[in-house]
Amino acid sequence: MSETFSHEYVAVYDLLYGIKEYDAEAAFVLDRLTASSSMPLNTLLDIGSGTGRHAHLFARQGLSVQGIDLSDKMVALATQRSAGLPTASAVQFKQGDVRTFRLLQTFDAAAALFHVFSYLTVTADLEAALHQIRCHLTEGAPFLFDYWYAEAIRRDGVARREREAENDAWHVRRLTEPVLETEHDLVRVNFYVTATEKKTGKVHRWHEEHLMRYFDPAFLEDKLSLNGFKTIAHGEWLTEGQPHAGKLGAYTLAVVV
Repeated sequence: MSETFSHEYVAVYDLLYGIKEYDAEAAFVLDRLTASSSMPLNTLLDIGSGTGRHAHLFARQGLSVQGIDLSDKMVALATQRSAGLPTASAVQFKQGDVRTFRLLQTFDAAAALFHVFSYLTVTADLEAALHQIRCHLTEGAPFLFDYWYAEAIRRDGVARREREAENDAWHVRRLTEPVLETEHDLVRVNFYVTATEKKTGKVHRWHEEHLMRYFDPAFLEDKLSLNGFKTIAHGEWLTEGQPHAGKLGAYTLAVVV
């Protein structure tokens, strides 16, 4: 696992994902974390915190949130975005690798959202991440993460997509070209991006590849068990249903034992 997001991609990240349902996702996750905890939740570890949008939504509900992200560029942007927000004092961001990070506290709950775990393409890295997360949670603490569901990809693959977005500063076009590596349960997600600065007319073009792993729930449940967690639920992302082949997004909820 290495840092994936380029400086250019970080600059237009929030624009490209502006349609993402952050409010609904934060409510969905917090509802499940709260329901599976025997104690009130006061602190939360946000793994792969990105630009910090989930973190501040959690903080709005009274939680103290510590964000961890591999990208120092993401951490810098998240910290910059925090300035002046009402929840700024309740949220902190720190650069760290989920496989090796060390903090001087434990937390009441943890979440890893937007397919952070699908970036853990080597099983040893997945196990190292689970171990580190376990070390930073109190007994009985819930942990929820989302991921790419294997049966959906085996049935339908991953679609080629195009996206266009703009704001006052940027106009961005992105072509997504996925390449399946079924023998390793991987997808090579190739992004081809053209971003134009409106003020200067300067055009930036780049390509970056995001290597993503898809998972079977039974595999994840086994790895969670080996690293001190009990699985509570597997579900389809943002619904009450079970994972199914028609939907790429899934989540797993577990608690520390």
